[in-house]
Amino acid sequence: MQEIIKEVMQSYRVYPTEMEEITERLVRIKDGQRDYALKRSTLTKENVTAWLSVYHIANEKKLAEIAPVYVTRDGKLYKEVDESFFYLTPWTESPNRANLKNEIENTMQHLGSLHEKTKTSQRISKDTLTQNFLTYQTYCTQVPTELNSIVRQFEGNRYMSPFELLVCTQFRDIEYASKMNNDIIRDFLDPSDEDLTWNHCLCHGNLTPDHTVGRYIINWENARYDHPVMDLAKYFSHLTGNYDQPQNRITEAFKIYKNQNDLNEMELKLLTIYLLNPSSYLTTIREYVNNTSKKSMVIQISELQQQYRKLIFALNWNKYMKEEYETISFEDADH
Repeated sequence: MQEIIKEVMQSYRVYPTEMEEITERLVRIKDGQRDYALKRSTLTKENVTAWLSVYHIANEKKLAEIAPVYVTRDGKLYKEVDESFFYLTPWTESPNRANLKNEIENTMQHLGSLHEKTKTSQRISKDTLTQNFLTYQTYCTQVPTELNSIVRQFEGNRYMSPFELLVCTQFRDIEYASKMNNDIIRDFLDPSDEDLTWNHCLCHGNLTPDHTVGRYIINWENARYDHPVMDLAKYFSHLTGNYDQPQNRITEAFKIYKNQNDLNEMELKLLTIYLLNPSSYLTTIREYVNNTSKKSMVIQISELQQQYRKLIFALNWNKYMKEEYETISFEDADH
């Protein structure tokens, strides 16, 4: 691997004096003057063009939030070796994870600015909106019935396993979340206007806390133009799930994002819908019921707990939305 790294670095006219493997795909390079981050990406011939377009957009719109990429001596943004695509960026020290509040706020600041700068709008009909959400809406309406059937199956056992007991204990909260989600989806798909404004922007596609380093958002290998709430939902999902999830920090930092890129009533509903998505929770249960998981009982319980906490966060998020933005008529599950 070291010979490959040297070959790649020669294409940048950089001659390493030190190399430190950070992960199996990331190497820290020193040449005595600068520190570099060399990434062996997951890019392929099929999607490398989309990745390149991110940097063309960044250059065109002067997006300081996207980490710069060095150019090879051939004028390319990457070096291909044995069907692997490598790219080189300046090394940036990761922030102190102890200061989570500032980290989330910085991410919301940079993400909101980037979304606003790359935003494009188009008009779509109410029928188009309904058509695009029909499959998801159908799935969500079937979730309570499937969960109820599984709980009855577990309760019929003479002795329930710890996993089964946990599912039964959590059922009422998940049922409540599912009903709330279905109510919001119905409200979302029944706007007063026949024609709607639908926004797209450059989205990271896999935004995790590890992808915000200093003043940069890094690793744009999954980037695409999509609705901005897709990035927000993905990022919030990565932040939640643990017993000490930073709920208040997320809601406060969201105000910073909204000041940069204001979301309208429908977009805020859409974000809540994605946060209330029960698919990962249900998949964990299905794998247990169908005995398709090779994970230990402890791991399965841990994953179930994480997915449960994400949905609890989504319930609290919906409450925050109603309290903070009173003009938004989010349906309550009790209606």
